[in-house]
Amino acid sequence: MPGSPSIWFATSNDHKFEEARFVLQKLGIVLRRLPSKGLELQSGDPSDVAVHAAAGAYLTSLKPLFVEDTGLFIDSLQGFPGTCASFAFQTLGLKGILKLMEGISTRDAEFVSAVAYCDGSSKPHVFVGRLKGRVALHPSGERGFGFDPIFIPTGAKRTLAQMTFAKKCAISHRASALRAFGGWLSLNCSR
Repeated sequence: MPGSPSIWFATSNDHKFEEARFVLQKLGIVLRRLPSKGLELQSGDPSDVAVHAAAGAYLTSLKPLFVEDTGLFIDSLQGFPGTCASFAFQTLGLKGILKLMEGISTRDAEFVSAVAYCDGSSKPHVFVGRLKGRVALHPSGERGFGFDPIFIPTGAKRTLAQMTFAKKCAISHRASALRAFGGWLSLNCSR
């Protein structure tokens, strides 16, 4: 798209990149990719993690960019795995989280996504998206990634992994944060 704004996304996650490209192209924004978002701060707040990573990635690349960080907060597990969702997925997997929740009837959970934009001119701008739901009793679905097969959004009967890519992008926490960011970027930047 000639004349369309473009932005760098610092991520090593193919799934996140595809979702971001899908959402932002609908806003007329061309997405470019930097292969890594850099070091992650250890914090319970996805916004803090994203801001730190964005500032670090900017210092390395000197390109205006954004970083996205997500946490899965399960009420009955006192917010675990939170911002350690990727590590928990790699070490415990879906079965491990479901094992921790055996016998628990209250399965409320929330995905929180933070998009942090940094261009070196000021403190990074942060945009947050949330998706409330519950943890399923069993994994279902082949689409998506991470905890998508065990997360059922509020008002839905299917997990994120059972939804089409377009449907997931219409309701997801990440898409919500990206739409807010894309709207701001379109108004404030001419890249």
